[in-house]
Amino acid sequence: MKKMKKVKKVVALMLALVLVASSLTGCKSDKKTTNTSTKQSEDKSGDTDKSKEPVNIEILQYKVEINDQLQAAIDTYTKENPNVKITLQTIGGGEDIGVTYKSRAAAGDMPDIFNCIGPDECGRYKDFLEDLSDQPWVSHANAGMLDLDTIDGKVYGLPVSTEAFGLIANKKMFEDAGVDISNITTYDQLDQAFAALQAKIDDGSLADKWPMLKNVTAVQGAEKWVLGDHAVNVALAPEFKEDVFAAYNAKDIQFSYKDAYKDYIDLQLKYSANAKDHAGAVSVGYSDAVQGALALGSVAVIQQGNWIYNDVNTVDPKIAENLVFLPAPVKGYKEDSIFTLVANYWCVNSQSDAKVKQASKDFLNWLYQSDAGKDIVVNKFGFLPVFDNYGDLAPKDPLSKGILDYMKAGKVISAVFKGAPGADWLQQVFGSKVQGYLTGDLTWDQVFDESAKEWNSMRNK
Repeated sequence: MKKMKKVKKVVALMLALVLVASSLTGCKSDKKTTNTSTKQSEDKSGDTDKSKEPVNIEILQYKVEINDQLQAAIDTYTKENPNVKITLQTIGGGEDIGVTYKSRAAAGDMPDIFNCIGPDECGRYKDFLEDLSDQPWVSHANAGMLDLDTIDGKVYGLPVSTEAFGLIANKKMFEDAGVDISNITTYDQLDQAFAALQAKIDDGSLADKWPMLKNVTAVQGAEKWVLGDHAVNVALAPEFKEDVFAAYNAKDIQFSYKDAYKDYIDLQLKYSANAKDHAGAVSVGYSDAVQGALALGSVAVIQQGNWIYNDVNTVDPKIAENLVFLPAPVKGYKEDSIFTLVANYWCVNSQSDAKVKQASKDFLNWLYQSDAGKDIVVNKFGFLPVFDNYGDLAPKDPLSKGILDYMKAGKVISAVFKGAPGADWLQQVFGSKVQGYLTGDLTWDQVFDESAKEWNSMRNK
């Protein structure tokens, strides 16, 4: 019995040891599994957290007319990508965004996404331009759309849109006056149409239908970019055969079409409220002419581009739907055409943090290549597509349709102002000197002679 008891004690002890060992083994195994699971979870969580790591993008752009629509697009994108925060700042209209860009570039503090177009600006901001050649939209760009921001075969900008500018008219006013503007192809025909409408305004024939209509035109003399960046193409485009790079490489300028520019501005002044007091035009700005005079029905024609549609539509949809392009006549060259251009380019700051650069590229890809983005670009921004994969998407507003009609007819002039010595020359020199003509401080000859000297000086430093 003692032996049996002893055996039982040994067996019991062995069982106890086995149980303890099993228990210890089980704990060890559980701990290892937990660690592995935790590590896998941490690794997986780390990957997820990395993809959702907060990213802040700053956009500084100039197109005031799409500010609200762009902000709405940003809100849509950030709702789908909550880890991304995008701050939008818009400087344009009467303000020169170039001054801000220069200041920030000098401080080494350029925004993550910014606008840069043409050889002059690309040269100025080359240290901040990210190579975008590998982006998926590059292969879909329409012919010529990437040229102005391509350097040594590398693409540095996504084209914003195709735009056009010239003389924009409220066709209903002319129709009500019995003036046909549907087939104007010369400067003289335009002059005659303006004279006929002004006569109807002056004799009160249109007072019932258009009680606020006082003048045919309004000249935006306060806007150096209207006088310089845009209108100057009347003189520059024919001289440089519509080649931006020819303008950029020109060490001097002859202004061989200066009379065409003079006639173009004088035609608008002739039928404006400032016909006898040109100095008054210097106080007329973009908003005065677009949301004010044109949208309110106090003038029939202004120099602008298709980008004004949304601004006019906000004030008076009926007037907006009656807007059409008239030719911007260049006497002695082409008198039946409008000016076309790539509006600008979206560029990514090469000095931004790597994750910010990638997030910036992702946003631009979404905006211009996703189905939702394409709809925004065309139907909210009102942009003409610059890529070949937009299918039948096209703006429905009359000005954008008008551009397509002019393009199909071959009645377009390629703007070359981005080949000039930058905004310093376009606005601070040429634009300012045209203002000097308006105020009576300079003659037309002085405007062109002094502007030519400044071009030569800036190009031969």
